Formats: sequence, structure tokens, C-alpha cells
Amino acid sequence: MEALDNASDASLAEERHVVVVVHQELVNGSVTEKAYFYDSAEVDNGGGGPFDFMMDEALVRAKRFASDNKIAKVVVRTTQL
Repeated sequence: MEALDNASDASLAEERHVVVVVHQELVNGSVTEKAYFYDSAEVDNGGGGPFDFMMDEALVRAKRFASDNKIAKVVVRTTQL
């Protein structure tokens, strides 16, 4: 499985891949990194806001999803607060 970090839309893999979108969120006055993931063959619905995963958990789940579905690439994209 190949991981591409901080990929821009222009450099995203052309073949099917899993996209992990990492963003920062204010939680109790502290900045926390949260994330969601989606299959590039599907539509990005923008995550679930407060229901997004902590970043580490999202990465683990995205890798498992990619492995279970025989998807070779996981792309990580970050957004700013």
C-alpha cells in the first residue's frame, strides 16, 4: 500500500484510492486534529463534523478499508482551520 502525504487535488492518484482529509477543530479551547476518509470512487460528503475520527484512528481505519477493498493507495490531504 502506498501513502501520499499532503497531496493537492492536482496531484491525486488517477487510479482508485482512499482519501484521508485531516483538519483542525477547536475542542474545549484546544486545537485537535480530526479526520475522515472516503473512497475516491465515491463522492466526498465532507465528513461528519463532530463525528469525525481523531486523526490517528482515521488513518488506521482508512488503511484497513483500503486493504479490505484491495485499494493500493491512501492519500492524505490536510486543510487549515
